[in-house]
Amino acid sequence: MRKLSGEEFAVLPDSAAGEALAEALHGAVVLSYASGRPCLLAASPGEIVHAEAGHARLAVIGTCPVTAGRLRRMAARLGCLADADAVAAALPGSFHLVAVVGGQVRVQGTASGMRRVYYARAGGAVVASGRAAVPAALTRAAVDEQALAVRLLMAVPPALAEPLWEGVAMVPPGEAAHIDADGVRLRAWWRAPEPEVALEEGAPMVRAALEEAVAARIGEGAVVASDLSGGLDSTPVSFLAAAAAGERSAKLITFVLAIDDPEHDDPEWAARARAHLPGEHGVARPGDVPKWFAGAAEAVPGLDEPTRWLRALARELASSALLAGRGAAVRLTGHGGDEVTLLPDCYLHDLAHRHPAALWPHLREQRSRARWPLWACARALADRRPYAAWLADQADTLSAPLSRLRPDFGWEQPLRLPDWTSEAATDAVRRRLVTCTAEPYSPLRAQHQSLSSVRTIAASVDGVRVLTGRVGAPVHAPYLDDHVVAACLAVRLDQRALPGAYKPLTRAAMRPVMPAECLERTTKGEFSADIYQGLRRHRDQLLTLLDGSLLVERGLADAAALQRACVRTPAEGGPGVLALDVFIAAENWLRALLAYPTQEESCA
Repeated sequence: MRKLSGEEFAVLPDSAAGEALAEALHGAVVLSYASGRPCLLAASPGEIVHAEAGHARLAVIGTCPVTAGRLRRMAARLGCLADADAVAAALPGSFHLVAVVGGQVRVQGTASGMRRVYYARAGGAVVASGRAAVPAALTRAAVDEQALAVRLLMAVPPALAEPLWEGVAMVPPGEAAHIDADGVRLRAWWRAPEPEVALEEGAPMVRAALEEAVAARIGEGAVVASDLSGGLDSTPVSFLAAAAAGERSAKLITFVLAIDDPEHDDPEWAARARAHLPGEHGVARPGDVPKWFAGAAEAVPGLDEPTRWLRALARELASSALLAGRGAAVRLTGHGGDEVTLLPDCYLHDLAHRHPAALWPHLREQRSRARWPLWACARALADRRPYAAWLADQADTLSAPLSRLRPDFGWEQPLRLPDWTSEAATDAVRRRLVTCTAEPYSPLRAQHQSLSSVRTIAASVDGVRVLTGRVGAPVHAPYLDDHVVAACLAVRLDQRALPGAYKPLTRAAMRPVMPAECLERTTKGEFSADIYQGLRRHRDQLLTLLDGSLLVERGLADAAALQRACVRTPAEGGPGVLALDVFIAAENWLRALLAYPTQEESCA
């Protein structure tokens, strides 16, 4: 028996077994089948928009400005579950969609991975939920040790990021689960677009999608907060939020987190933007919010998986609490902006094979900046390995040092494990890599890697959204809405990156709505000072996690190597800091499972 709570919901089949599971979950029935059996249960039914028309039903769970009346008209057009494709394509925001036609139900999350769907067979029926802990609790599942070992990679490709409970599966982003009394079937409803749209045509599409995503989170007369670092991710969101707030008699509060580093240029650029923005402008001084690593040893319930943002979680919670205290119900951020507007180096590989005439100016600039030898570039460009073969080859280099003097145009960022990983865990990761048969999201490496990066950060942002929501102003990332992701990925590779230009897509998209001086920035904030200050202040948190480490107990980490990692200070904010993030995330997640068992405690 497990009671749904928070944002949790469950989708069940039209069967006696599904009806029995509904009784065990004790949630409110939001949708029922024509038979009268429960279909969708939720802990907070008042936050779900739903409608029915004949034998069809629809429910939207999450951020979406749709009304029940519009949803009813959409439901009336459903002749089969596949017709729900059009519903997902038409609605803005970030949400789960549940569609019922007759005795079958379809449930899906987002293509970006911000909203995910997990499922398992329990008591003779398939149960699906937006939180992995629900099916895990119903099946009393144990932690999957190999899946946990894979999460120790410093960059985990979504293709390898399986649920961490045995017997629990995840619906791949962009696919939907069709559930009936016989079981579950997966069906794709979204594909990564081909990057064929010219910049001058794609920029207005990106702007319109981002405008819609921001507006979807601002209600009439509401108070909305927007992070404002001065960078080319959060600043566009702030200007679009100001416009939407003005149209809806809403109030905007921009939020700047002062940086305790005299060389940091975020404050200068944030000040430029504030001069053009209406509303209130809040500035949190360095002493107003916790340092990085504060509270990192405190078990964090409510996460489906380890999140690498725990070193900054106390700061995020404090910032959202400050904004909630000023009336804000939503906190907009620029998270995801880099992932959808910047290109990984492997775009050069795609240009070489698809548009060789466009390659040379791009390669010349990258070589001059990174000092890559020409022979190394030629070798990387000649690589034709398919995705599965590339993953398998990573098994041989999991402990190898990264070279900055040679280009890497692979399908993902090079896969590496922290040097404290045990040999047993390394072997488990190798086995997963050599047996993986995943297909890439696109035949183009840059498209695949961009979408992989989107889905990686989306998983973390969703966890932070849930946690910050508990203090009143949840973090929202409009760049990670499906319509924004699709609009950005549709623009040509050789125009999303231009020699001598920084974020040309963002500049072109926002030029009509932002002052020119706010689009001139070519730098990006560097936060090593925060890392070192946080470690000086909160090293005890690492040592607390190290004491009685569950990763060591499970044989996933070498005790001596882990201790060395926790007591030394990384020379720079690269692999050394990532290795600490991996440790904090995995160790905290395991401790939270002990403190808040899935069978007894809600995951949302």
